[in-house]
Amino acid sequence: MAASIQELIEYSIPVRRSIIKRDLYAGLPLVPLVLILFVTMFFVFGLEQPAFLLATVALFFFARKITKEDEWLLDIVIFSILQPDDLR
Repeated sequence: MAASIQELIEYSIPVRRSIIKRDLYAGLPLVPLVLILFVTMFFVFGLEQPAFLLATVALFFFARKITKEDEWLLDIVIFSILQPDDLR
């Protein structure tokens, strides 16, 4: 048994970290970034509220801080909010 485990360890191939990590755009996953941008465009251009740009900057840096801790958390939160309640 110990010989077979040793053979597996010797056979292992190192995997580059860049293959394992996901792509982030401006430090955020794509879905939250696009959602922040569309909401900002709606408030700034649609409702003509340029003060929302300050809130967007704060939201962006808050989302980046969350993403540094766990890069999947924002996607999980957004998809769980958009998931329909099916309790019948």
